[in-house]
Amino acid sequence: MPTNLPAEAKHKWSEVSSAGTPQQKLQALQKFLSLVPKHKGTSRLCVQVKRQMATLRREIEERKQRRVGKGGPRFFIEKEGAAQIVVLGPTKVGRSSLLASITNARVEVSSYPFTTREPSLGCFNTKMSNSKLWRLQH
Repeated sequence: MPTNLPAEAKHKWSEVSSAGTPQQKLQALQKFLSLVPKHKGTSRLCVQVKRQMATLRREIEERKQRRVGKGGPRFFIEKEGAAQIVVLGPTKVGRSSLLASITNARVEVSSYPFTTREPSLGCFNTKMSNSKLWRLQH
């Protein structure tokens, strides 16, 4: 069945194919989809465009998470629970002991300095909320 697209929609489709970045392509696809008439001749086209938009959204999200900045290793921390608490401090002040006692997390606790090599996560529950406690090296 023919789609019979209006001239504006055809023009927007050419903008979609000439878009450079995924963000530009996603915006152009959204505008194109809004110009496509909705009838049974365009149903497959609409599904195809929506699939392309979903793929582009996933790609944009993956690129955001893959961005690597200069410096040391980066950690992506998911936002969950009521609060995220970070324990910072100089060496040998008891960050690991605090984390282990509050959250029952298994962390390395020793008498020599700089035992913490990477961030550690511990979760604890209160009567009203769930919270995360992070231990970082300073």
